[in-house]
Amino acid sequence: MSNQTMRPFQGRSDFEPARPTARPTPPARPAVSPADAESIAQADAELGLLEEFPDQDAQGGLASAMLHAHSDAPVSQNRIVERLKQDGRLEALFGEVFRDGNPYVEQPHRKAIVRALDTAMERGTVTTDDIKAFARGAYAQEWREIGAALGGTAQPSKVK
Repeated sequence: MSNQTMRPFQGRSDFEPARPTARPTPPARPAVSPADAESIAQADAELGLLEEFPDQDAQGGLASAMLHAHSDAPVSQNRIVERLKQDGRLEALFGEVFRDGNPYVEQPHRKAIVRALDTAMERGTVTTDDIKAFARGAYAQEWREIGAALGGTAQPSKVK
């Protein structure tokens, strides 16, 4: 009693276009080395210390000291900058580092800030638009100083 015109259902209609048989491959993420992963985890733990200091000067000094301590690990430096930017504290904390008379900041810490921002700009974490916006904010003078320091270490096209 089988009818030759009847066929079993194949999972799609004859009117439906053929579906791809394989799923699209997700974009590849660069692998993080175990040393970089440990450095990032350490930076995240250190960032938690900022909450223990309500004083903005002390937070700025601590953030700059973290960047100075991670000077040989650009991945963790970038992580610190990225987290501070996400938290909305990048402008104020780095402005405090460059504020005249901040008792918690030493000169090598300022250099660490500039180096970390240069790395963050290379990686796209911080943009020239961010720097320009910060240079118009509450710490305008300090961010102009940071921008000038970046201009000395960065490519001339990065900061205008």
